Amino acid sequence: MAKHLNTRAAAAKISWQIIDKGQSLDAAINTFFEQSPYSPQDRGFVQELVYGVCRWYGELDAVANTLLKSPIRNKDRIVHFVLLVGLYQLRHLDTAEHAGVAETVSACKQLDKQWAKNVINGCLRNYLRAPDNSHVDDAASVSHPDWIKAAIKSAWPEHLAAILNANNQRPPMCLRVNSRQQPRDQYLQILADEGLAAKADPYSDDGIILDQACAVTALPNFDDGACSVQDTAAQIAAQLLLPNTELPNTELVDIELPNTELRNTDPVRKNLTILDACAAPGGKTAHIQERCNNEARVHALDISERRCQQLESTLSRLQLQADIHVADATKTPTWNPPQEGYDRILIDAPCSGLGVIRRHPDIKHHRRPSDIDTLELIQAQLLDQLWLQLKPDGVMLYMTCSVLPKENEKQIIKFLKRTKGAQALTLAHPNSLSLEHGAQTLPGVHSMDGFYYCLLGKH
Repeated sequence: MAKHLNTRAAAAKISWQIIDKGQSLDAAINTFFEQSPYSPQDRGFVQELVYGVCRWYGELDAVANTLLKSPIRNKDRIVHFVLLVGLYQLRHLDTAEHAGVAETVSACKQLDKQWAKNVINGCLRNYLRAPDNSHVDDAASVSHPDWIKAAIKSAWPEHLAAILNANNQRPPMCLRVNSRQQPRDQYLQILADEGLAAKADPYSDDGIILDQACAVTALPNFDDGACSVQDTAAQIAAQLLLPNTELPNTELVDIELPNTELRNTDPVRKNLTILDACAAPGGKTAHIQERCNNEARVHALDISERRCQQLESTLSRLQLQADIHVADATKTPTWNPPQEGYDRILIDAPCSGLGVIRRHPDIKHHRRPSDIDTLELIQAQLLDQLWLQLKPDGVMLYMTCSVLPKENEKQIIKFLKRTKGAQALTLAHPNSLSLEHGAQTLPGVHSMDGFYYCLLGKH
């Protein structure tokens, strides 16, 4: 078993692996905790520190550099992250100052950097003596790489401050109630009985927002499929693809979202053929089947076998069915699509992820400007290839978790120009910026993650 580190040492090590070594946040945290068991309370605190350092790295790094007499050598870079962990506590948490300093200093010994104890102690105590002297410029204070800030400013100049601020905040924990098991109001009461304060999500048919985040193990009946953790913006995808009112002949219509109860016995839904083309880890696939009472014929694809296993696990917990295939949706089908084509296709396209930074702050450290061109090509290939699998009068939902027009509306405009018979349909998103083609949500503006959606009809 790996050496058991205190929470500050653990957070410094994980943050170093994410930011300097390029590991994903989820993988770094999960791997660490698999090797070193911690109490739920300590695990939660480590996660808070890691997310905080990833979110505020630009600011914390700038402050650290004002406190250090000379930069930490590359071979000792983990010591720099010990300092960042300490500064995060002092700048952004209500940790008692003496505890924050003492426990952070002790992390040096645990990480076999005994020599650094005096360095960290001196820096943190100097910060406490004169925190106003540790001023950072505006660029560092927003803690975003320059290219991300510039891209968001170019796309949404009037919303730049709101988006950057939201990206650095803890997002709310959102749940999606499994409507096949109980109505949302009933599960809200179950939560209340367990002492978990929550409210109905005003923009999602099945959504709940917790007052405070908690471990999924604390959610009543989670293992039995009562609910899933999913942001509002992601939940809206199934609402747009499968609104509460379906016409018997599934004609293309301006889609509205009336406040009516889901009709799980709708024969139209029972006979629908649906493709979720980039499905793992399975949240949207599951929501589709929940809205179809598990009676639609759903094909779920992902290019990764490991991620398909995650997808299978998601559906199993929720007691839902789908035909899962390891497949590259940009290529000629290697699975067996229906001969007449699909009624509905969902493309949750690979993208920059710049709309979900608040949930995945490691995006700031891993995404590069050059990635966008590669992703644009994949998105176009998905649209072109999957369009061939959509039946006449079928509906396709193209969506991303990006706020960049190049991946979103501009991608759709190019698709419409080169694709005969394709039409962008009107959609009634409950809270978004309405664009000429589709809708966009922005963190800090629309009470949810940043997503783009466009419904496409085939004539």
